[in-house]
Amino acid sequence: MSQAAGLFCIAADAVHGPQVGHDGIPLVGRDLSELESDEIAHAEAVDGHFRYTPEGYAGPDDPGVVIRGQRVGQVLRSRPLFMVTRDGANTEWDSMPSEEYYHGQS
Repeated sequence: MSQAAGLFCIAADAVHGPQVGHDGIPLVGRDLSELESDEIAHAEAVDGHFRYTPEGYAGPDDPGVVIRGQRVGQVLRSRPLFMVTRDGANTEWDSMPSEEYYHGQS
């Protein structure tokens, strides 16, 4: 991969943030089941969609946002990643840094 690819992924820490949201739903440091409930309710209210990651975390149906789990003490909290597709990548999953994908805290 070329070093000239530039910045393609920003991850928010589940504890320290920064707090960001999507359509008014806070995404950082959330109990994952509460975030799922909020995403379902929002999708129903706007006749929209949400999606699950392969790990089973619910999040916005936005091609640039992926929700991951981050262990905080004994629980998993939401940790969004914001990505853009880069050269040689077909999806945001291909743009996820290998350290996050293979060694993430999910």
